[in-house]
Amino acid sequence: MVDRSRIFGSRCVWLAVTAVVVWAGVMAQAPSPVERPAINPGLGPKPPAVLRHTPAESWRTFWDACAAGQFVLAAHLLDLAEVEDAEQRRVGAEVSEKLYTLLRRLKVSDVKVGQQLSGKAPGGESGAETVSVFRFDSAGMSGELWLRRTLDQKTGETAWLFPSQNVSNATVWYRLLVQGEQLAGADTLNSGLGPAPPLVHRNSPRTSYNGFMDAALRGEFGEAAHYLDLEDTEPSAQPARGIQLARRLMMVLLRTKAVVPDALSSEAFGVPEDGVSEDREVLAEIKADGRVVPLTMGLRQDPQLGNVWTFAPETVGYIDFLYGVYGHGWIGDYLPSALLSVSFAGLQLWQWLAILMGLAAGWALAKVLERVLIVIGRVIARRTRTNWDDELVRVFDGPLCLVLWGLLLRPVSLWLSLTPTAEIIILRGAEILSLVGIGWLLFRIVDIVGIHMARPGVSGSAVGASFATIMGRFLKALVVVIVLLGGLSAMGVEVTGFLAGLGIGGLAIAFAAQKTIENLFGAVSIAADRPFRLGDYVDVDGVEGTVEDMGLRSVRIRTMKRTLVTIPNALAAGVKIINYSVRDRMLYNPVLGLEAATSADQLALVIDEIKRMLHADPRIFPDAIRVRFRGFGPSSKEVEVVAWVLTTDWHEYTGVAEELNFRILDIVQQAGSGFAFPTQTVLHAPADTPDPAGRTAAAAEVARRRQQGDWTLPEPSDELKARLRPRDPHDLAPEE
Repeated sequence: MVDRSRIFGSRCVWLAVTAVVVWAGVMAQAPSPVERPAINPGLGPKPPAVLRHTPAESWRTFWDACAAGQFVLAAHLLDLAEVEDAEQRRVGAEVSEKLYTLLRRLKVSDVKVGQQLSGKAPGGESGAETVSVFRFDSAGMSGELWLRRTLDQKTGETAWLFPSQNVSNATVWYRLLVQGEQLAGADTLNSGLGPAPPLVHRNSPRTSYNGFMDAALRGEFGEAAHYLDLEDTEPSAQPARGIQLARRLMMVLLRTKAVVPDALSSEAFGVPEDGVSEDREVLAEIKADGRVVPLTMGLRQDPQLGNVWTFAPETVGYIDFLYGVYGHGWIGDYLPSALLSVSFAGLQLWQWLAILMGLAAGWALAKVLERVLIVIGRVIARRTRTNWDDELVRVFDGPLCLVLWGLLLRPVSLWLSLTPTAEIIILRGAEILSLVGIGWLLFRIVDIVGIHMARPGVSGSAVGASFATIMGRFLKALVVVIVLLGGLSAMGVEVTGFLAGLGIGGLAIAFAAQKTIENLFGAVSIAADRPFRLGDYVDVDGVEGTVEDMGLRSVRIRTMKRTLVTIPNALAAGVKIINYSVRDRMLYNPVLGLEAATSADQLALVIDEIKRMLHADPRIFPDAIRVRFRGFGPSSKEVEVVAWVLTTDWHEYTGVAEELNFRILDIVQQAGSGFAFPTQTVLHAPADTPDPAGRTAAAAEVARRRQQGDWTLPEPSDELKARLRPRDPHDLAPEE
């Protein structure tokens, strides 16, 4: 049996899918409304009396407001997007009044139009976004008034408004049909130039301006002359004069950059302006020699060509004056056409050549200025007593040239009359050159300061030699970061958000780079405390060797085995550090274990002889020599020697210590004693008795020395010290 419920369900699904597809196709083909960021913000909030959700509502609101003389209220039904916000209230009221007067003159029935619009859907005919309100053909002038659906992106409101084309046309329609005036015809325009080429398009202010600049930048000044109103020039002189004026106007426009093409009106009748005739459009104003010169386009009408916009005669009359202020003189007038007609990357060939010449001239001038400034700096530095300022002047050689070169490129770029994009590129390149020069200069200054701090006389200052190495690297890294950020900013990259992101991500970075930050602070601590310097022989937490490198993260020590040990700064800053290189002398501290059988006299003689030897050696520090009978060991009598060898070199110290050890060995042997060793002896026979002769001799020598005052125990007398210390041969008086 066939499952009818399943068949019915499948058909329902199919019908639903078909409906969705058809609806999506209709929506995809339906035109979208015109979107505005905000509808007429210069008029303020829309009053409650303004209804514009449907074409009929918009028409009725406009007509009733105008009939009541409330033209500002009626302006809410106009699309004033091409009018500046500050002018929308005045222009909107004026256009509403003129449009209402025109409709009354044409005897338009508001009731009939309202009924016609009421019968249409809110989306217009067939879902169109425009609705025709009224067509007319009067006194040789034809036109059409319509409403267009407009979306306010800010509020989401959809409103039916008279479009900007009607706003532009209304003032001209009013002049022609109400005031009875006529626009100048285009049949007599530039008769000396002949018919305009097909590439010449002049149906709106924006189109005419862009067409002029396009032809001029291609070097087609004969074509560009058709965009000028040369009525004040004799027809026979118009070809040559038109080419000259077009060339000069192009250079003035490039040099001043007063006109913003995207801000110009693209409507056939322009945009209504306060105090400006309906057949005129002010493009911009240029300040020259204390005067303000308006750049104006004029409108003419031609039966075949329609509306024709050209630079107005009054503006053409100012071209020579403006060129005298902003032009390039005879060079601009006589540049070969080939240099103007050939373009690459938006720049004419003469501009590329001028850029290369400007770069070369800027570099040469920068080198000359650098030489002059350095010579002046050297003269000033020689008059001071210090040497670091002489080195500081020397580091300016090179970086200063880059900085000056970048600064000199700015006036060169302004003189060349580059396009806006090209000028931005040149100016940004000049800024980057200056930044690189400043960074290079700061690198050199950091090196000079580091060398100055590493000098012997400066290492004891607030910032010592050990601090210079670490801080030098830190400052160089900081300079690199600053130059990179400055370069990105010069290239147009927004770095404010990046810096703000550093603040937001600072906590995360701190946790992720905790060890790195610890080592960085450890480096600062080591640099400030200065426990060692490069080349010092140190013991850091049991690692003994020579400091070979100090960085922002670690300290590297070369051990006696020639291995390289890396110790993190955080660890090095928190452990005991022994610096052997800062010793002014080295300790000699042997402990002698003499035989237990050594007599008191023998022991005293050994001590006396060692003291004599040490006092007599010029390599021993004389004011702190100690030789003492320290005590009794398990199998010896211990004598401790404390003396300092006058050297800081380990190799030299070991040689002196070796020599002293040999001499002490001789002293002990001559005294008839010896060195004890921890041994155990099992006696099977009577032990050998000490040498009685040695004992007798030692006792006699001790008695003699004590009797003659030639004894060093417990301390030698000053007379004995002076007699034992050999005098410098240079201090001896010459023999008579």
